[in-house]
Amino acid sequence: MVNETLKQCAFLLVQYVPDLVRGEFLNIGLFLHCPGEKYLGCLFTDDWRRVKRFHPQADLEFLREIQSDFEEQIDEHGENLDRYVSYIQNAFSNLLQVAPPRACLLRDPQSEIQDLFARYIGPRSGAVEREDTRLRIKQRLTSALVHAGVWDKLEKRIAASQWTHPGDSFTFDYGYRPVEIAGKPNGHVRFVHALSLKRDSDLAKVLVYTLDHVRRKEPADLTAVVEGLPGQGDEPAALCHRILEEGKISIQPLAGVEAFAQSIRSELVI
Repeated sequence: MVNETLKQCAFLLVQYVPDLVRGEFLNIGLFLHCPGEKYLGCLFTDDWRRVKRFHPQADLEFLREIQSDFEEQIDEHGENLDRYVSYIQNAFSNLLQVAPPRACLLRDPQSEIQDLFARYIGPRSGAVEREDTRLRIKQRLTSALVHAGVWDKLEKRIAASQWTHPGDSFTFDYGYRPVEIAGKPNGHVRFVHALSLKRDSDLAKVLVYTLDHVRRKEPADLTAVVEGLPGQGDEPAALCHRILEEGKISIQPLAGVEAFAQSIRSELVI
């Protein structure tokens, strides 16, 4: 359930500036930062006709990739979003420029980023941005962990190489050791990782493989936080669900993520 308290946020408009001498620009996207929620979202235009009217020589192949590129960077910098926000304000000064932040109060930044986009950039030409991407699932998970008061108590981006092989670049999103399991202190390591059942079957296979290597060395559990359970006829999601179940990975839909975060709090005895 969304916390109805207004939250201090800031948004930064991203401007497309093809000619620095003329100084004309077009707002093409924005970042929305909510420090209290450990949230940073981004949304960029998909109205390429508008961009072409503004600048007929625009490199649309480059512009189409910036949403996914920034989402990857946001995921990579999830432990210190404040530092990353400072970086993007200073790192872009040519074709893309980031305007100074503007303060705002929002109830649910992850939903209201759509409204800010429509107000300052314009309506998107396509459908509403999908909510079943790994980044957006992880953002909802992170928000629940913050609300439960456990985000600061968890390990983040835990390198799998300590259990698998040197050079393994995979990292688990979150991990912790319960104070007690079956009367024994620190009996397990527990991982939590976000993924989309509809989109991330390859990631599901990686999780199964990696968890198997962890379990060869110590007791371990993993919970995959997903957008929801597969619907009737949704074969890609059903396949991913089966992969996780066969790997003995617990599945937690987003609808119950707040209660799941509270269960972690009780295991940590906070």
